[in-house]
Amino acid sequence: MCSLEPTTRRPRPAHRATLFAAIAALIALATPGLCGSAASAAERPPVIGPHAGVSAGHPLTSAAALEVLTRGGNAFDAGVAALLVGGVVEQDNYSLGGEALVLVYPRSEHKVTSVVGQGWAPKNATIDAYVGRGKALDGHGLNPAVVPGALHAALTVLERWGTMSFEEVSARAIEYAEQGFPLRPRTVTAIARNLKFFEDWPDNQRYWLKPDLAMYRPGDTIRLTTLASTLSRMVEAERAHRSEGRAAGVAAARDRFYKGDIAEEMVAFLKSKDAPFERDDFTEFFAKVEEPTMTTYRGYEVYKQSFGSQGPALLEALNILEQFDLKAMKHNSADYIHTVIEALKLAYADRDSYYGDPAFVQTPGEGLLSKAYAKERAKLIDPQHASRAYVAGNPFPYDSHVKTWNYWVANLARAGKPGDPVVDPEPIAGADKDTTHISIIDKDGNVFDSTPSGGWIGGAVILGNTGIGMSVRGEQFWLDKSRAAQLRPRARPRYTLTPSIVLRNGEPFMAIGSPGGDNQEQTIIQSFLATVEFWPDWYPNLHTAFEWPRVQTLHFIGSFWPHNSGFNRLSLEANIPDAVFKDLQARGHDVSRVRTFGINGCATAVLIDPANGNRIAGADPRRDCYAMAY
Repeated sequence: MCSLEPTTRRPRPAHRATLFAAIAALIALATPGLCGSAASAAERPPVIGPHAGVSAGHPLTSAAALEVLTRGGNAFDAGVAALLVGGVVEQDNYSLGGEALVLVYPRSEHKVTSVVGQGWAPKNATIDAYVGRGKALDGHGLNPAVVPGALHAALTVLERWGTMSFEEVSARAIEYAEQGFPLRPRTVTAIARNLKFFEDWPDNQRYWLKPDLAMYRPGDTIRLTTLASTLSRMVEAERAHRSEGRAAGVAAARDRFYKGDIAEEMVAFLKSKDAPFERDDFTEFFAKVEEPTMTTYRGYEVYKQSFGSQGPALLEALNILEQFDLKAMKHNSADYIHTVIEALKLAYADRDSYYGDPAFVQTPGEGLLSKAYAKERAKLIDPQHASRAYVAGNPFPYDSHVKTWNYWVANLARAGKPGDPVVDPEPIAGADKDTTHISIIDKDGNVFDSTPSGGWIGGAVILGNTGIGMSVRGEQFWLDKSRAAQLRPRARPRYTLTPSIVLRNGEPFMAIGSPGGDNQEQTIIQSFLATVEFWPDWYPNLHTAFEWPRVQTLHFIGSFWPHNSGFNRLSLEANIPDAVFKDLQARGHDVSRVRTFGINGCATAVLIDPANGNRIAGADPRRDCYAMAY
């Protein structure tokens, strides 16, 4: 009998499976769901397993995680293996010179913890220095560079919560880098788009082109031997400290990258190019381990990273949406879309005003996430008219700690005018740079969720013979001292990367995230609401919920340089009915259509079925994200 709503979970016996058994289970699952027309209509079959689930941005990334799980590793071992493999094979989305933002739920600790693998600006980077030398943060080269954070975050997770060695979890990544892997079409496209950029950086040409500077074609095997060498040197460092214990060995591998000869080579290259980095920008860097932010939504606990990310904007929007009966509106009706979009507009105005690196900015977070504040914000939503206002709220009466604010606050009563030219959403939202996502839940209920990005083929300078493409996440800073998220020495940019973990009745329920720049929260909130509000319409095939049409507002100031906006712009995928399009247009939204599956994003998620404990994994059809289970 099919379950139509989440019910109380029944215990199931633990069981270890071989990789062969996992593959057999996947083959057995490759049939349409039998419960309801919605489930059987999905373009991808349900992916459900009794033990563990994985969803990530590339089939090889997902396979690496599943391989580690079937070898006895936990979700954190598998997550780090996936981060490493993705950093080799997904470099149109991110590289190991980028950043990795992580949430973990270790079942033994019964709490969610945030690991902030976002790099910081060098200590010599100041607004005055940049402006005085005519430097911009345009997302290419070394001006917007920050210290790579992905490897520090990955090895911090492995050290604290993993069970395997760095050598074990990096083996597949090193193999792909050293012996080669087949290029997917989107990676080849990213290389082709950046040939002009490569001309200024010969190491990039050697890295991404054939020896005669010819292009690789889709399906060709590429070898990244300098990156393989860097990872192998980290393994050597771990081996030298193996006698001190697993955690000490992992720390030694991390230290060789940030404090040893690898860091020395990276800094020497940067200084040779007049970039303002010193050795201690690397040796003193650390991935922050901290408490996440959280709100409740109809019995679910939704966790995001701190106000140094855009993550709490999703929590603000959920608090507002809790004031409305979304289920009664029906999914993707004009009322439903209008309400979700108007809530997001309010959350984005707060995000653009109050969020910044917590080491430098005291955000009124208690007030912003207060339910009472959300009720006041919800009153601003006119059910019949799109708001053109871009005005931040006043959270200070709801905050017991922060009572003043010395930075810019959004206060445009009428942002954007009817008839303004239609804008391209990709540069505004930053989605053309792209990102990826990894969600894992293992047999014990440990949860790993990560959004890695940066160090892209597009814009990242390969640092000599290290194979590391330097993150340009500094383009999310402001060269404006009135902004909370301004460039400061050793500050981390207010990043868009936003993993999510959801608990239900205090128990692990879901890991979910998406690429898409500023659009990440929009993909996540629509996918989450589709999952929990309309469970009977997709269960048991999560792919169904992720295939439903999406919408995207551009009513914010873009996080990426040069921080453009698209106020009141609303994009609808083409398979949303004409009647809904016209209704939204009549309410005053500046509506345009994009192709079916055309809004950037790729929801990747794993959840635990409350009825039976099975792991249901889903991956968006909008890109080549891939879900697996066993």
